[in-house]
Amino acid sequence: MLRVALLVSLALQTAAQAPLTSKYTNYTEHNYKDVAYGLFKPTNYDPTKSYPLIVYLHGSNDLASRDMLWYQQEMQKQHPAFVITPKCKETNQGWGNTWTDKHTEATSKTLALVDSLVAHYKIDANRLYVYGISMGAFGVFSILQKEQGKFAAAFAICGGSDTKAASKLLITPLWIFHGAEDDIVPVRLSRNVYEEMIKLGATNVKYTEYPGLKHNSWDSALSEKSLPDWLFSHRKK
Repeated sequence: MLRVALLVSLALQTAAQAPLTSKYTNYTEHNYKDVAYGLFKPTNYDPTKSYPLIVYLHGSNDLASRDMLWYQQEMQKQHPAFVITPKCKETNQGWGNTWTDKHTEATSKTLALVDSLVAHYKIDANRLYVYGISMGAFGVFSILQKEQGKFAAAFAICGGSDTKAASKLLITPLWIFHGAEDDIVPVRLSRNVYEEMIKLGATNVKYTEYPGLKHNSWDSALSEKSLPDWLFSHRKK
């Protein structure tokens, strides 16, 4: 029952919370090259051990600091990890997409931040994970396209990709989620690239489409019981 409760909590991560710096002594907020970000260090961080790192890319204009399941005691006991939550104010460019050849400024700085943290802390470079919602999910596809092999696994919720990028998305294990009735981002932008990846022989991509759901499919995606274990099971070879 505890695990079920934790997974429900993950689905509710977008709820407003008290200041996280007060709730978690190992959560701090910083700026890196003008990009604001939250940094959560593993509970009982031990510099003699190595930890995975999760990067969360938020949706459009969602600049609030959110509580997340990854921060909670039971999850940290099962999967201790660093988490960073960069903030993107680029309303015109966002986190990027697979229709363009270059990273946006916010994404370039975020990737540089990841490298900086890997160099500074005991972070396992073979266990870097990235996920995003809506605008952030477009960014996930973009990063996987342009930084093939950098991340050990990723998931994208109600985003999408150009099908022409499918061949460059085959390396990283990826789980795609979308609501079938999404009225903001058409479901075809996820469905079509998934189908193209399968045609190209992908064996490490998963796709979950929720009948009847609109854009807020993150509630259902983040309630998937197997999601945390799936994510953390991957490491770069």
